[in-house]
Amino acid sequence: MCPRGEEAIGRVAVSKGIRKTLWHVARLLVMAALVAYVVGQAQWGDEVGPDGARTEGIKSIALRLAGRWTWAVAALAVMMLQSPIGAVRWRLLLGVQGIHITFLESLRLTYIGWFFNNWLPGGTGGDFVKAYHIARQTHRKTEAVTVVFLDRLIGLVAVCLLGAAAVGYSLNDERVRVAQVIIGVSLAGLMGGGIIFFSLRLRRLLRVDRLLARLPLAGIVARVDRAVLAYRHHKGKVALALLYSWGMQAVALCAMWWLATGLGSRASWHHYFVNMPVVWIGWSLIPVPGGFGVAETLVQKLFTPSVLGGPAPLPAAEAATLGLAMMLAYRLVQMLVSVPGGVFYLARRTDVSPTHMRQALEAEPETDA
Repeated sequence: MCPRGEEAIGRVAVSKGIRKTLWHVARLLVMAALVAYVVGQAQWGDEVGPDGARTEGIKSIALRLAGRWTWAVAALAVMMLQSPIGAVRWRLLLGVQGIHITFLESLRLTYIGWFFNNWLPGGTGGDFVKAYHIARQTHRKTEAVTVVFLDRLIGLVAVCLLGAAAVGYSLNDERVRVAQVIIGVSLAGLMGGGIIFFSLRLRRLLRVDRLLARLPLAGIVARVDRAVLAYRHHKGKVALALLYSWGMQAVALCAMWWLATGLGSRASWHHYFVNMPVVWIGWSLIPVPGGFGVAETLVQKLFTPSVLGGPAPLPAAEAATLGLAMMLAYRLVQMLVSVPGGVFYLARRTDVSPTHMRQALEAEPETDA
């Protein structure tokens, strides 16, 4: 290769490196701003107002859960069902691509992915770790990446549908109107996107391929785009995967509901089934590490004083503090139940770092023989 060609390639590599660095910095800045906002809304110590009314801070609210520990134990127990259900769902989707693994292997990789998402949130993420390990076992990188990200997409569709069902129950409840609208718009967007994706005519008309090429991680997006079309011929299995997703979301919703009740929330069950899907949608779509700040902000905004207080609305500062405590308790439960993933990862650890796993998946796909 001539020196000028090498020089041009070097400039492109530097440019990509700068853009990637700026992207990570932007994500961290957004996260920092949101965390600062959430912390600013919360109340850390108990306070007595001019009227003599006492509002509790984060320590007093946390102590409530210690005194009602059965709620925490119930939440921890029910959350332990998520990984087994997720492993069954992932194994089902892998089978459509001709990738067959045992349930125990699927469970191991599911736990590893969950561990990375909960304990080491960042640029790599558990999805890339799962995809890398399954690709090593099957030598089918495209399909491995497809299934991992389709798994996430089906989960997002499931949470929207579950929220929509709860919207039907709480249609006249003005306290969750914002969440109802967001769920409706999200569900309509996902359904519309699905129609466009599977319609070759609409794809050409709307130049979908050109749009996908401009997205972050365009190489992965393109491979997923090509491989996911296989699921058009397995609608029954996709529907079954959706049912498993509902089970996973119901488990998570019950965990949040019970933790919040233990912390002192008097919200009704349908408030969690309407509001939490919006929190998870924001968590999935706003790309900050671990969703930190995003989830907490949405919980504070959606679980208003009138929602958390039930018949007697809470003071605004106490409601914001309770919302933060709810989300922190939920994150702690997630971390605890995903600890086995760290054990599984260390037991069969390779010399390849998680960062190199992601780079390997982002590389150009191998040419099929």
